[in-house]
Amino acid sequence: MISSQDLALKNDWWENNQYKAEETKWEKRDLYEVIINNMEHPLMLNIVGLRRVGKSTIVKQLIGQLLEEKVKSKNIFYFLFDYASQIQKAEFLDEVLSVYFKDIVAKPSLALDERVYILLDEIQYIEDWQSVLKKYYDLSGKKIKFIVTGSQSVLLKGKYRESLAGRIFDFYLPPMSFREFAKINYNRANLAEKFDLFELPKQFGELSIYNARHGKEIADLSREYITVGQFPETRQIASPERKHEYIVESVIGKVLEDCIRIFNIEKTDQFKLITRQLINNVGSIFELKNIGQEAGVSFVTLDKYLEYLKDSYVVEVLYKYHKSPIKQGRILKKLYTPCINFTCALNHFRADHVDEVPQAFGKIIENVIYNVFELKYKTNKLIDSLSFWRQGEKEIDFIININNKYLPVEVKFSNNINSKKLLVLINYVKAKKLEYGVVVTKSEMDRKEVNGQVLYFIPYYLILLMI
Repeated sequence: MISSQDLALKNDWWENNQYKAEETKWEKRDLYEVIINNMEHPLMLNIVGLRRVGKSTIVKQLIGQLLEEKVKSKNIFYFLFDYASQIQKAEFLDEVLSVYFKDIVAKPSLALDERVYILLDEIQYIEDWQSVLKKYYDLSGKKIKFIVTGSQSVLLKGKYRESLAGRIFDFYLPPMSFREFAKINYNRANLAEKFDLFELPKQFGELSIYNARHGKEIADLSREYITVGQFPETRQIASPERKHEYIVESVIGKVLEDCIRIFNIEKTDQFKLITRQLINNVGSIFELKNIGQEAGVSFVTLDKYLEYLKDSYVVEVLYKYHKSPIKQGRILKKLYTPCINFTCALNHFRADHVDEVPQAFGKIIENVIYNVFELKYKTNKLIDSLSFWRQGEKEIDFIININNKYLPVEVKFSNNINSKKLLVLINYVKAKKLEYGVVVTKSEMDRKEVNGQVLYFIPYYLILLMI
């Protein structure tokens, strides 16, 4: 049984008029302002994303903001479900809310005369949570503002499409962007303005000047960001080795534990081995059948594992370009991770390794570029498609399509790139009669005409400034 005392322990501001959460002093993620701008309307807000990216911090900062706005302290209710050792029944959530309204607000939800804010952290640990929230939302006459967070998209998104239709907004909190890393870790909020690869002819000159003045500094920061800098808490950890340990144990390890418990995975060692194998093969074309044969796992089991990891924000899939979206899902696929720190942590790559062993970072940098494109274009719904192009052994890393305007992008983590290595890109630009193509380099920045085709060479660390 949950008591009002149990709830009070999680809501110090009910009795402490001087309460101020430590999190309110911290730099805020970009998503914070988006959430703030969505606090006035009655719809529920659902913040999803990987573990340790800062979802709970945003919730605590929202509480601080509400208290500053003089919202009655007992009209702000926070509950964390992350402590659960097993999935809780919906009745548990119902009981928590019932005790809150009966003993704290002292009014039933259908009799509220002022707004109440209910913030539920890691709600994926509650079965059928959406039906409970729907009941309270509908009974309250939209007097309850629900804000929920969680780390499993399959439990937070897919199941409620019908029951919560028209009642909830989804917000994805990704690992920190490079700009957020620079601001939070080094107080660098004055980086270059965001740019767009589709506007390169207009923006290239200004970007070149910025690179000449600040390129070395941005490159130095980018190495730390790529290897250990995508989680807010790593700034408090001194050594790269300990940062890697934190990422492997507190993020990857906990995500896998959640998957094993939530999806009732029996062969746990096999699942962990497959996960490590996938994370270490980012940027590679893969076939589940081949991976399954190597690991001794059936196609059906491996397909399930992949879906679990996708729903847990551990891996993502990019498809080969095809005019038909239906056929696209049946053809070649490339594997990426939303968090390249995973690959670096598993391989103990430090920031200085980017220069010392650049051959190990080709696919890692390709993954970083994928992450930027995914967030810049696809997540913001600015493009029609993001894919890769392949014909026989010829391949182009990324094809971005906006309103049938195509931009091919090839990642070459080196300088002084031989034009022979760019023939596939050059021929694609020529065949499609495109204005230009883009080559992502280690540090070279230039505009060249190669075989009559225009190519822009952009250092990888400047691509990070796109978001």
